[in-house]
Amino acid sequence: MTDRRARTLGIDVGTSGLRLAALDADGQPLWLERADWAAPAIEDGHEQDPRQWWSAFDGLMCRLGKQGRLAEVDALAFAGTSGTVLTIGEDGEPEGPALMYDDPRGQEQLDALRRLDLDPDAQLSALARWRFLTEERGQSGRPVSQADWFVTRLTGQHVSDSNNALKWGFDAVAEQWPAALIERFGDRLPEVHRPGTAIGPVTHELARRWGLPEGGIVAAGTTDSMAALWASGATDEGDGVTSLGSTLALKLISETPVADAASGVYSHRFGERFAISGASNSGGRVLARYFTGEQLAELSAGIDPDRPDTLGYWPLAGRGERFPVVAPDMSPRLTPRPDDPVDFLGALLRGIARIEAQGYRRFAQLGASPVRRVYSAGGGAHNPVFTRMRQRALGVPVRLAEHTEAAVGAARLAANRKGTR
Repeated sequence: MTDRRARTLGIDVGTSGLRLAALDADGQPLWLERADWAAPAIEDGHEQDPRQWWSAFDGLMCRLGKQGRLAEVDALAFAGTSGTVLTIGEDGEPEGPALMYDDPRGQEQLDALRRLDLDPDAQLSALARWRFLTEERGQSGRPVSQADWFVTRLTGQHVSDSNNALKWGFDAVAEQWPAALIERFGDRLPEVHRPGTAIGPVTHELARRWGLPEGGIVAAGTTDSMAALWASGATDEGDGVTSLGSTLALKLISETPVADAASGVYSHRFGERFAISGASNSGGRVLARYFTGEQLAELSAGIDPDRPDTLGYWPLAGRGERFPVVAPDMSPRLTPRPDDPVDFLGALLRGIARIEAQGYRRFAQLGASPVRRVYSAGGGAHNPVFTRMRQRALGVPVRLAEHTEAAVGAARLAANRKGTR
């Protein structure tokens, strides 16, 4: 008989709340819990108080512990928003608000970092936000990402994972900090491990507080988008994952890492392989301008998915494209417009499907493994007509992702934890 008690936890910390997923001994999801917080609007940026994150997490863990739902948990891992930054003192307490992943400040610091002897494709947005906190606010503590901070609070160790560290300038291919960053910032930079590496046990005090067994391990975490990849079921070379949300986001498991700063293409570590990422400005946001959800479902039923793409739309919500082509001045290409709304929607969907196929071809042009199958996530993944169109454009099988919750992916990392390297 299968043991259906929770054995591993994955926690996805976002911008408005967190999600916690539990897996059983066979790695199957058992339940999903959530805790939310109010995120105040900041006029000139996007800041949040990390103490709100902790209060929400601690409250949820205390409740689950009192219910006896954590008594068999032996490992957990965190996913956080990629590029979110805070600084902490030696006691692990934050020195001030966190700058979130979409906070625009730090441009002056980013320009200065670009003048260092670094790879031109290096991702430096998080590092620039840390330098802003140091130079503009006088915060001298250790820099951490959102996921890093939880690992520090639970284990007392100042470490990071190679997915979150990527936007701090970490070289995910060589798996080391570039010499220029070591020379400049020295011991301020954390020790970096692969996602899923066993970092250490939850402290005795927290284990007792939450009703966890002694010795439960915290594994190195990951970013929210990479956790979603772990959740999707994609595991092999050539597996792609397309997120059909407000924008069109692609990931591909590849034997070879590739990068192209101009188009925002970069590579994360994914076990012994790499996950290539790229995102188009096309996507569901364009469809929402013209159709309600009910209209999309009704009109899609009348579309012939095998009809050729003769109009060549490039659906955009505004000016500019970044991937698979770099065209900052591109305008939406949505003419001529058919009188029949079924034909108009069909042209929009064919355009998005064509952009998706071009995106995977662009990865291959840069040197990545060719796509062999695609897992789909997001609202558009549940439209069978659109799926048929996409499969026709891609020329490979298209299927639904196993799971779409990043918390499930973080839990899978915890379940597959490895010893420190």
